Amino acid sequence: MKKQTIWLLTMLSLVVVLSVYYVTTPDNLKTTSFMNMNNSTNTDSLDSTPKDTKKTDSKTDTSKQNSDTSKQNSDTSKQNDKETASKENSTSEVFLKQRMEQEDQRSQLIDEYKSTVDSATASAKEKSDAFTNMNELQKLTALESDVETMIKEAGYKDALVRSDKDEVKVDVTSAKPSRKAANDIIQMTRSVLGEKLVVVKFQVK
Repeated sequence: MKKQTIWLLTMLSLVVVLSVYYVTTPDNLKTTSFMNMNNSTNTDSLDSTPKDTKKTDSKTDTSKQNSDTSKQNSDTSKQNDKETASKENSTSEVFLKQRMEQEDQRSQLIDEYKSTVDSATASAKEKSDAFTNMNELQKLTALESDVETMIKEAGYKDALVRSDKDEVKVDVTSAKPSRKAANDIIQMTRSVLGEKLVVVKFQVK
């Protein structure tokens, strides 16, 4: 009976000591481990979401930027195409106008030569000269057309050739004018129209 009483008192004393220790222990020490565990979990959770969001946002921004750049390049290309087409049309219109003016002038000359040939009052020499001049002018017009064809076949967009007795004027539409190109055109022109002074003028398209 004594032993049981001693054992019971000992256990009660131990319980009391443990209770006193727990009560007197600071709260921050008791919760440190729990807080550290929670902070570690929360930090991982919070860090992972922003990282993924930043990556997604970065990809979205890059995709949008690429799309904007592509659209801008497309708009620039369209604008350049419009400007190029406008320049080519303008040059073609100038060539057409000058060609028509030359044809009108020569048509008037040919009509005058014909009138002289058919004239009852013109001398035989006048009629002969008029006939010769008319044939030479018609031949010259055909040769100019041949030179224009040769120049176009060489890769140029358009060409206008105007010749008189001593000089040949050649207007050419070209994206890349150069001295070599001019020399090549001069040689082509002289091979058809003879050793005349050839003046080459480039119309940059």
